[in-house]
Amino acid sequence: MNNKKIKITDSIPKNRIFLVCLLLILFLIGSSFGRYVYQGLRNFYLQTKRFYFNSDKLTESGAIFRIENWSGVGSYSVTFNMNSFDNNMLVSDDNIDYTIEYSCSEEITCNLVDSNTTRQIPSSTNTDTFTIIMSVPTNTVFNRGDSVTLNVKTTSTSPYAKELTGRFTLVVGHYGLSHEIEDSANSPYLNVRITNTLDYYTVNQNITGHNAGTQISIEDYLALSNTDKEKCSSSIITLTYNPQVVLLDMTSEAYQEAVNITTQVINGYNYVNSISFKIDALSSKMIKFYKIDTTQNYTYPIVNNSSIIGVSYS
Repeated sequence: MNNKKIKITDSIPKNRIFLVCLLLILFLIGSSFGRYVYQGLRNFYLQTKRFYFNSDKLTESGAIFRIENWSGVGSYSVTFNMNSFDNNMLVSDDNIDYTIEYSCSEEITCNLVDSNTTRQIPSSTNTDTFTIIMSVPTNTVFNRGDSVTLNVKTTSTSPYAKELTGRFTLVVGHYGLSHEIEDSANSPYLNVRITNTLDYYTVNQNITGHNAGTQISIEDYLALSNTDKEKCSSSIITLTYNPQVVLLDMTSEAYQEAVNITTQVINGYNYVNSISFKIDALSSKMIKFYKIDTTQNYTYPIVNNSSIIGVSYS
């Protein structure tokens, strides 16, 4: 009797094993890869029909934005710029009809500014814009680190169907205080907007009738002498930045009223790289910076998930 053992791998050609493994891998990734190929071919077909349906914040694959240092109070708006062109030469000749769907976390409310969820990108301009506002109810209080989300979907309905989606997460940073950077490519400067929604002042040094560390109302603050007001603040903002990337506008009110300034030496010259200044309660302040590279777009928080200007509050 022949007792010779036969291994399974001895009876199956190695090239066949390789083929089976390859087919298994293709099967596992086939669904996602197939969708990718289909999407690419479909977009190519739509472009041959001069159909373009695009957005500055929404994409076919689903744009994801995380907005840090949200104040957690009041309202926050997101504006969506829709267009029907590929470039200045390639534009859609037809009107693009589309619909808007949106939802947000149950802790907040969200509303389309003009309430019109059925819209059109006209061929005469090839652009359309809509804005969604997220509002925090007066009885809702968020803590640092809490977050809320907004989901948005636009779907073209004529002449062809295409979906663009996006998800926006707002994370509470310093309660009542927030900042944003307004910029665009090829602009020589950017603006940092600081918003303070706090409705009180903090006494930093002992003054008549109030000890250091106590909070006083806006009315009590306004009744103080100028000397005592100097010893109070609603918040002190500190901006830090790289002077090799942006340069502070020295004529700005924030610089003229700065309570602290730091510098660094670059090529033998002193450059300001941080300033601290006070901001009044229930107010906002705009600070201009000149860009070294004007082709960059430092818009925050939507275009960029991190701020080119460091902002801290105290």
